[in-house]
Amino acid sequence: MSILGVFYIVSLGDLGEYILEWSFLFFISLFFTILFLQSGIDKIIAFSGNLNYFKDHFKHTFLKSQVKLLLVLITLLECVTGFLFVLALIMLIRLGPDSGFVVLGLGSYFTALICALVTLCSLFLGQRVAQDYVGAVNLGIYFLIALVGLALPALYLEFL
Repeated sequence: MSILGVFYIVSLGDLGEYILEWSFLFFISLFFTILFLQSGIDKIIAFSGNLNYFKDHFKHTFLKSQVKLLLVLITLLECVTGFLFVLALIMLIRLGPDSGFVVLGLGSYFTALICALVTLCSLFLGQRVAQDYVGAVNLGIYFLIALVGLALPALYLEFL
């Protein structure tokens, strides 16, 4: 056990045993809530500006005639993903830090993460088709964070 883990156990009593697990889930959920809700809401508020931007972005691709439909779909995916993470946050807050990774059995965290991975793959595909390789690389960072958020709790539960 790490020194930080011992500090939490000593200073927080019973809560300390699970506070690191709970914090991990909480901050992954908070990160993706902010990411997807901000992006989805921005696309709704500035729809025409985003539509013009993406029409220009995809003008030399086979997707050029489908930009409006794809923008609506990606906006929907981002908003749904953001709201799933809000539900995960509510569940985490309601159960409190003494629950640790036990909350994973309720499924909203993993459901939100799977939806995040699907959304990020959709965005990644669009960036690659548009030959925006820098944008695609930037999405890779979010994808790795989502994979860590998926893999670490699963590995932890596997070795219990």
